[in-house]
Formats: sequence, structure tokens, C-alpha cells
Amino acid sequence: MPFQDVDEVETPELAPRPSRAGKLVRKIFLEDWSLKLLSLAIALVLWLVVTGQNEPVTAHVNVQLNFIRPQSLEISNDPPRTVDVMLTGSRNKLDDLTALDLVATVDISDQQPGERVLRLADKAQISLPQGVKVDGFQPSAIPIRLEPIVERQITIEPKLEGKPADGYQVYAVRPSKGSVLVRGPESRVNALKKLLTESIWLAGHKESFTAANLGIDVPDTKVDLLDPVVSVQVEIAERAVEKSFSGVPVYDSAGVRMQRPPMDITVSGPPGMLDRLKSEDLRIVFGWDGFHAIPEPQLQLPPEFQGKVFLTSTKSAPERRY
Repeated sequence: MPFQDVDEVETPELAPRPSRAGKLVRKIFLEDWSLKLLSLAIALVLWLVVTGQNEPVTAHVNVQLNFIRPQSLEISNDPPRTVDVMLTGSRNKLDDLTALDLVATVDISDQQPGERVLRLADKAQISLPQGVKVDGFQPSAIPIRLEPIVERQITIEPKLEGKPADGYQVYAVRPSKGSVLVRGPESRVNALKKLLTESIWLAGHKESFTAANLGIDVPDTKVDLLDPVVSVQVEIAERAVEKSFSGVPVYDSAGVRMQRPPMDITVSGPPGMLDRLKSEDLRIVFGWDGFHAIPEPQLQLPPEFQGKVFLTSTKSAPERRY
């Protein structure tokens, strides 16, 4: 049996120990490769999203118009309150716009009275973030009419609704003031003939009353009230009846008894008042305009009967023979 020399036996060589750099490379590229691939995919998607958000896009937004007008002029027509504006910018910046950002200031302080057509591209200014720009307005131009601002007194008319209780009626309606001062564009103010108060409800009333602090209705939103409230006194009493008086003396407007026969008259008013009214309380007065006598007679009454008792007919009393 042959013997093998110890020196001739081959000893397997041990693999060299990997270096620290090698371990790091192996860990990066070979270990947990599926998780690393997923992370790479997520990063790529995020990069695409961020890149897309910064790409310029176009959006249509509704923008409010704010006019700066001359102090002595007012816009008398009804231009649009908002317009459609086309904006271009990154999606992020467009999404961040608020209602406070979407206001267009239109400066017309240099304009004169009359009809005007405003090109919004020239006149409208919008404060927008850097990188967002205006590409157009729709409509691109708007018509306006500028008029002088005027003030005028307008008659007040109390608005009555319903009816007093049975057997009663309204004898007088007295507002605390006959007119109210308004301000607005000249043509709008001149078109107003009278202004109604809030409703005054009469149903069921048997006595006089005062409706206090009533609002005044102005149908035109372009016209402002400078003193917007009024109080109204409503005189209510029993339904009027008639009563005749004879031998009522006749006076002129200066209080001098005229040399003419007394008159027979008929008056109307609440029954209770007419029962208290005496012939000696009455006078018929013929006025004088400074040049000519006014033939229509007026009834002169004690203060407590004024506005409640009214003259309905007159005739000269027949001559008395003795």
C-alpha cells in the first residue's frame, strides 16, 4: 500500500474575509431588494406628482369688481358685480387663492359724467401671487354710466293696512315729518315721487295711536336715505255723522267780522265730538290772497276739534224779518 507524503496532501484555501466596503455594497444592492424597489417606485411617483404640480395650468375663476369712482359722481346703471377671469399658474398657487385674492379694483376716478365703456384688461388690477398671471376677462368690457350725486327731499306717505273696528274710521294720519332727505345719482333721485313707510296695521283699533320709529322703503338700491325713520300718528274715532248749525258768523282772514249774513253749515265728525260742539264755537272764514278774496269758505274750530270735524256744505242763512 503506497504511502502519501504529508507534504503532498492539499489543504483547501479559506475564502478571504469581505471588507467593510464590500459588506456595505452587498447590503445596499442585495439585501431586502424588494423593499428597496418599492421605495424607488414611491420616490419616482412623488417626483412626478411634484413636477406636475409646478407645471403651469389655466383656470377660470369668478372675480369681484370693486370700483374707485370720483367723489362727486355715482354709477347709475347696474354693471356686473363679478366677471370671469382666466388665470395661468401652477396648480398649487391657483388652489391657494382665496376670495380675498379674487378682487379686481377698477379705478375710474379720472372719468367724467356720461356713458363709458371700460376695457377690463386696461382698468382692472388684481393682486396675484408671483407666477400667476391674468390671461383674459369675460366679458372683456363693461358699460357704465356716471352721474352727479344729488340730494333732495322726497314726500313720505304712510302705508296703512287693514280697517279699524266696526263703527270706527281713520280721521287723520300725521307723520312726524312730511319728507325725508335722500342722496343718489341724479336720474334715480329725480324718478322718486314719494316713499312709503313700513305697514301700519289698523285692524281692530278703536283709539288713536302712534306708530313709532317706522322704516322708510326706498325701492332703488342706488338711493340712500339720510334719515331713515319716521313716527306716524293715526287719529281713529267713531264713524262720522253729520250735524247742521245755523247762523254761523262770517269773518275775513284778519279776524274781522264781515258785513254779510251769517251762514247755515253742515259738518261731519265723530258723534261724541259733534254733541259737544256749539254754534258759538264755529266761524266761517273767507281768505284773502293779498289781491283778491278767495271765495271758498274755511271752517274755524277750537283746537280740540281740528282735524276731526270737517265742513261738508254751506249756504247763506235766509234773511229774518221782524
